[in-house]
Amino acid sequence: MVISYQKGNVSYEAISGHISLYAYDFPRRVKHWDQDRCSDFFVFIHPRLKKIADTFVFSDLPFESYLNASLKHQLNSFIKKQQEKRIKEELFCNICASGSLADEGALYRIYDTFNYEVTEPEISYRHKVDKVRNKKRILFLALSHPDQLDDKAIEHLSALTGYNADCLSMCCIAVKEKVQKKRESLRLLRERKNGWYFQILVIQRRIMDEPDPEKRIWLEEQIQRLRFKIERANRMIKAKVSCLVSHQDLADVLGIPKGTVDSSLYYLMRKSGHRKIKSSSADRLSLRSLLQLHPACQ
Repeated sequence: MVISYQKGNVSYEAISGHISLYAYDFPRRVKHWDQDRCSDFFVFIHPRLKKIADTFVFSDLPFESYLNASLKHQLNSFIKKQQEKRIKEELFCNICASGSLADEGALYRIYDTFNYEVTEPEISYRHKVDKVRNKKRILFLALSHPDQLDDKAIEHLSALTGYNADCLSMCCIAVKEKVQKKRESLRLLRERKNGWYFQILVIQRRIMDEPDPEKRIWLEEQIQRLRFKIERANRMIKAKVSCLVSHQDLADVLGIPKGTVDSSLYYLMRKSGHRKIKSSSADRLSLRSLLQLHPACQ
């Protein structure tokens, strides 16, 4: 029946009666509960039964075994929540009896938060997951622009994402150090290129003054090798000329896979309407413009 439901052959209402009856009677068979406690658990588990049927994957074991394991886990969770609620109620009663609280209305507002309400678990879970993911996406985007992160911006980023300001400062410094190493590497590469070009000029002058033909051929081969090095250096300089923060730099600093950074920044670009990021700094996505275009990330 469950396989037929997952394939769309039958509706969930056709199988919900059997699953609901099994779930209602489960605490009585396992814990020997009475009907009142079984009813409380059924109110707790009923919104989750459809998700249990949706997530079932057929294997050697039937659906009843999967349902039994799921209900056992949910029952333990229900018992734990009931114990926590009982402890909070006792604490509330003790505070009321002592009369040590001046604002009694505030205490009742606190007690309202103790009341257990049944909500759809998958909706709240997805909301929490999306909220956490959006905070990480904003963090990746902010660290990809370390020059814009002063002390005030780091404090704002800490309040926006919930990460510690000192930790964000250390990450920002680490990213800036990586950018500085790229700039230093680019400077050394340009110096080598200029040195090779100067060597070519010196060798050309030696060729003009060299009477030995074999020696002149050898010097021309030296020039060809130096020109090859210059061409290779030009390609490397063109690739490094922007000295921007790469996704691999962010992954190394944060200690996460590069694919996580790729997918997170791609999600932000897609939401903001940008198709891709080019190598030039003018075409890169700025932190301010993206936060304005994508208010859902705030």
